Amino acid sequence: MKGFVSFVGAGPGDVELITAKGLRRLRKADVVLYDRLVNPRLLRFTKETCEFIYCGKLPTKHVMPQETINKTLKDKALAGHQVVRLKGGDPAVFGRVGEEASALKRKEVEYEIVPGITSSLAAASYAGIPVTHRNHSASITLRTGHSVEKSSTVPQDKEGHGDTIAYYMGVKNLGYHCEELVKDGFSPDTKAAVIEWATTGKQRTVTGTITTIEEEVKKTGIQNPAMTIIGDVVGLREELQWFEAKRLFGKRILVAKSSSAESSLEQHFLELGAEAYAFPALKLEKKNLASTSLQSVKKADALLFQSPESVTILLEQFYAEGFDVRDLPRNIYCLSEKTKRVLQNAGLKSEKINESGEGMLVVGYEKEEISSPGGEILTTHAVKLDNRFRIIDERMLEEEWETVVFPSAASVDWFLHVRNLYGMLNLSHLRFACLGETVKKYAQAHGFSILDEQVQQELEMWKNSSFHPVR
Repeated sequence: MKGFVSFVGAGPGDVELITAKGLRRLRKADVVLYDRLVNPRLLRFTKETCEFIYCGKLPTKHVMPQETINKTLKDKALAGHQVVRLKGGDPAVFGRVGEEASALKRKEVEYEIVPGITSSLAAASYAGIPVTHRNHSASITLRTGHSVEKSSTVPQDKEGHGDTIAYYMGVKNLGYHCEELVKDGFSPDTKAAVIEWATTGKQRTVTGTITTIEEEVKKTGIQNPAMTIIGDVVGLREELQWFEAKRLFGKRILVAKSSSAESSLEQHFLELGAEAYAFPALKLEKKNLASTSLQSVKKADALLFQSPESVTILLEQFYAEGFDVRDLPRNIYCLSEKTKRVLQNAGLKSEKINESGEGMLVVGYEKEEISSPGGEILTTHAVKLDNRFRIIDERMLEEEWETVVFPSAASVDWFLHVRNLYGMLNLSHLRFACLGETVKKYAQAHGFSILDEQVQQELEMWKNSSFHPVR
């Protein structure tokens, strides 16, 4: 039975700008082929068995040639897989979807094209530039910035260009394009903006005119991926910019993880305009608890839960065995506020403590190559590295980060373990922030010495808010 290929637009960078249909296709995918400009956080929405294939392209280096991409799409579909070809922006706007779809058509492989938000429109909006405006622009022209070849499709006069022009990946040839616009009748004072890594915390925007913008770009060192917007609408940015006004805009924050759950802290910092990345990618493997183990819960004087997941897994199997809440010990403890909230949601009162005491049964988890506390432990699950994300995590760690956030002592252990495993020793310069005095002392004991006061203040506000989610 043949499979199916979905060409999915991932949007411009902000992980929440993918369409609902695109997200649904990702969740069902057996294989995802993804590009360099796709936000790698989107791959977290796939199922655990999904295969990732990186097709990253740089101007001078292609990880996977186009012919190989075409063949891989065909072979995976003919093997019966649901395949997603995940492309930045919209796959039909300078995304070579026509070539890839044609290759599938020749082999009678079924496919669909799921549009995405194209980068020019999103970049302009996130820079505070509406591409059309009643008083300034009644049209927009989308143009590739790579080629400098004149052709019959490129207008020779100002009227043929449209009121607003968006050049994709136009940094290298920016000067040439601006010169040609002046030749075609544009005023040298026509406004221009270049927006790098639009819709992310890495976004940078410079403005000028078509005679000054090239020099402004060189001064700031802006490079592709970048969008160039030309036209009177650029003048509205001073009044309308909003994204770059967010209070943590431009901050680069790693959020250390110790569980497989999605990081609500990562989302919180992204909402505040930071470039945030939760690391490392972990997966959870449930244990099937023996009847004798469940009996030990019933007989215990006290329970100590190490994590929210331990609560969920134990109660699920405990109740399935025929026990109910009356069979649990009266004395229940936990190690974090997050776990306490999960217990509370299950109708169980608990007390938060820092370490296990005598007579407690610790309901916890195995941590791959990370030492666990002593004492009797009932293991509900294992936490392991999700090796599918290794190439992604390594690539993300090569970027410039300022601060690492530690929600727990276990997150310090995981961060250091994986940093050493991947050989990323250059991260030792990072400032840190953390949840709680105990975690702070633990991080300091493991070499983190400079507290990021701004991020720490945000953490305190987040911790004291009643609106953030359990996870």
